[in-house]
Amino acid sequence: MFIKLARALSHSTRRDEGSTLVSVLIIMLVLTIGGLVLANIVINTSGVVMGGRDSAESRAAADAGLADVASKIQRDEIICVTGGTPPAPVVSAAGDPTTYSVTISCADNPSTLRPELTLISTGYGTAGSTTRTSVTYGPGLAGALTTVVAPPGGLSLTDPNSSAKGNVLVDDGNFTCSNDAQVIDAVIVRNGSVHNSNKCVVGKVIASQAVRLDTGAKVTGDVYALNGNFSLDAPAKIGGNVYVNGNAVLNGGEITGSLTVTGTVTGSATVAGGIHAGSFQSPPEVAASAFKWIDVPYTARGTVVTSASCPSLADIDLIATYSVPHVLDWRSCGSLINFYEKPFALKTDITIYLKTTVNLDKVVLTSADGNAHQFNLIMPDETPNEAPTGPCNADTRFDIYRLQMAPLISGIAYSPCQINPGGAVWNGIIYGNTVQSFNGSKLTYRDLSLPNGKKLRETVGPIINMKDVG
Repeated sequence: MFIKLARALSHSTRRDEGSTLVSVLIIMLVLTIGGLVLANIVINTSGVVMGGRDSAESRAAADAGLADVASKIQRDEIICVTGGTPPAPVVSAAGDPTTYSVTISCADNPSTLRPELTLISTGYGTAGSTTRTSVTYGPGLAGALTTVVAPPGGLSLTDPNSSAKGNVLVDDGNFTCSNDAQVIDAVIVRNGSVHNSNKCVVGKVIASQAVRLDTGAKVTGDVYALNGNFSLDAPAKIGGNVYVNGNAVLNGGEITGSLTVTGTVTGSATVAGGIHAGSFQSPPEVAASAFKWIDVPYTARGTVVTSASCPSLADIDLIATYSVPHVLDWRSCGSLINFYEKPFALKTDITIYLKTTVNLDKVVLTSADGNAHQFNLIMPDETPNEAPTGPCNADTRFDIYRLQMAPLISGIAYSPCQINPGGAVWNGIIYGNTVQSFNGSKLTYRDLSLPNGKKLRETVGPIINMKDVG
């Protein structure tokens, strides 16, 4: 009996051991599967984190490329000209933690016919991720005539000899034009209306208030009346589109593009692109950020001649004898500096700094050596506040009436006070807080640099489109 019991216990023990082994194997299998699942979760999570970090790196690199190239363009280290050869792509410097490549192109937008600057930046992450971002800028404002405050009653071009090959900016006041006067680029009126008539030709009209075109006036591009009515009479002609935030009165005339109005349309005219009701987007040129006054301090470049008193006639006559670039520092003079009817055959670039009235009536500037030269008049603005700041009174103005520049001569007339160019032939830039007596002037815009290398313009305008392209 004892033998049978022992055998029974032996069999029971073996059964328990087998059962325990199976349980252990099941537990090990569960733990193994759990470990594999956990490892897979960890691996996948790490991959997501690494991929997300790499994607963030590539995006940051693309943004860094855009910022780098935009700043270079603002500093004129990169020049992009519509119709010219595109600049070479810009790549990140060796060893830079962000890696990017940026292509640059300038072209006229076929729908607006305005120049645009497009940058496409490709950023690369350290693990191979790429992000491509595109940004398109509208044109920066540049022009032969800049008026931050128009004369009382606005700015009028009534002399048939009046012309400006550049933009005309009127920040406060109305603009009127007639008698074959011409503005090749845009007339931008920030706080006023526009009335063009009698064969006046303008490239583009942007007015904060009303626009009226009649008796043969011509606009080769678009017309904007941003907060006022639009009036068109025969035989006036518009070569682009018309946008009116108000009513339109049509008494003949021709619009090559379309007419978009928010109000009513009365009368009739030839409108090739049709008449549309609805709102529209304001052009970037009227944005608050589109124009900022550029402060120009005194800069000593080249050979500097400093005078503790007002220049004598002999000092003025020396201008024609200089053969290397000269800066004439006449800021100590407090009375009139008179160049009246002086002829100057220039042999080099001349820049004159002053803080008083200068009279250049009937001055004639030519080239003595057949080379191009620059003649600059600068009343410095030493206050870096992006606003015209100077000792402006009746004795701080530039009178350049009837000054004649030969084709080889260019210049910048800059003043935070008043500039009077009536009847002048000026090649370059006239940039003043108040520009009066423009009538009869012929201003040809040339993209000149100041003695410190800075441009009197915003190189790039506002962003009009930004998107990821891949």
